[in-house]
Amino acid sequence: MKSPNELKQFYPHWEVTKDLIDQCIDIMLNLRQSGHPGGSRSKVHGMVTTLLSGAMRWDIREAGKRFADRYVLVAGHANPVVYATLAVLNEALRIKHRQTGDSKYQHFKGEKFQLVWEDLLTLRNNGGLPGHAEMEGKTLFF
Repeated sequence: MKSPNELKQFYPHWEVTKDLIDQCIDIMLNLRQSGHPGGSRSKVHGMVTTLLSGAMRWDIREAGKRFADRYVLVAGHANPVVYATLAVLNEALRIKHRQTGDSKYQHFKGEKFQLVWEDLLTLRNNGGLPGHAEMEGKTLFF
């Protein structure tokens, strides 16, 4: 794992990522008119730092990978932060794949397992993203 001094160069990018995640949380909850953004928004910095610093052994392209670290979210009703984070990171991969055509930017199990921003519009809808943490399909990250 890199030291804070080595990671400092990435902080401005992480701030932009945090802002995008915050916006996705707001859009998701406002559209559904359900939930409280404060719980999720208060955890964005910690989640971005945990995921991007190398502290966790995980691969967004295969969240259910055997022996990968699992993210345990103890705070109730804060699933939107996980959904928004996965959507922002996966959108970055989709953009990079479109730019390069390189398959390393694609989800190993296909789009069926890749949570993207369009999924955020289905929060708490029948057949959409669940309101509670469920480790299946696009939410194997939990």
